[in-house]
Amino acid sequence: MLNDPQPPDKRRHPLAEQPRRRHPLEEAPQPPPPPQQEPPERRRVIMEMPLSPPRATYALILINVIVFAVGLLSPELDNQIFALGASRTYEVLVLGDYYRMVTAMFLHGGAMHILFNMYALYIIGRAIEPVFGSVRFLIVYLLGGLAGSILSVVLGNPSPMLGVPSVGASGAVFALFGAEMVYLYRHRQLMGERATRQLRSLLWLLAVNIFIGVASWTDASAIRIDNWAHMGGLAGGLILTWLIGPVFVAQPHPLNPNHRIAEDTNPLSKKYWAVSVYGIVLIAILAFFTLRVR
Repeated sequence: MLNDPQPPDKRRHPLAEQPRRRHPLEEAPQPPPPPQQEPPERRRVIMEMPLSPPRATYALILINVIVFAVGLLSPELDNQIFALGASRTYEVLVLGDYYRMVTAMFLHGGAMHILFNMYALYIIGRAIEPVFGSVRFLIVYLLGGLAGSILSVVLGNPSPMLGVPSVGASGAVFALFGAEMVYLYRHRQLMGERATRQLRSLLWLLAVNIFIGVASWTDASAIRIDNWAHMGGLAGGLILTWLIGPVFVAQPHPLNPNHRIAEDTNPLSKKYWAVSVYGIVLIAILAFFTLRVR
């Protein structure tokens, strides 16, 4: 029998089962990965606000400077102005010279006194009058300062010999301090971190002024600062601004999507009743202490 060749083994070698690997150089070039898209930058939104020039601030500074300059040019006239215009408990509550509580806000006891007050009025006035408007700014300044004068009078000594006269615009300036603090607090979300920083700075400056005022009473030879006028003015500014101060809300611009329009949702035209109530309360306090002293 012829030996037939053996049929080929259908089983392959284990290495033959593995596909041939390509050399890296034989690999088809891969397309480069697409560049990572950076997150789109935030669009800068511009807020449009109805601003007014600080004319009332400049007018108040001018009036105070003119009155002070008249006193410098004529010492005799200066003495008469102080005698007729300075605020003191005896003249106001006993003699009924209520106008002194207003005239005293435009008198100053020296160059440093008026310099400090007018500098503060210039800085704060230029900051808040444009957003408050001149009429609302004057209401806060005058009625807030009047609250300081009233508190100084009703808590002062009614004796004609022991009572201390009070002059200066610092009560009204403290009213503006309070006004700016309320404004920044209300708009802290709208203004962001800038409002928080400014509010913190104002609180620190207020604390320093209160400390200086209290320290002035520890030295009998020094000029005493009327702390009651400061506190009354501050309280008046806080209350008035909370009642009649502007409250801005951002509204979309009808033409430009990157702009917003600040709309005042607390217009002064709808808050004159609050000013009237505030004035009635001041008159009632003054009348009560007048009857008590007399």
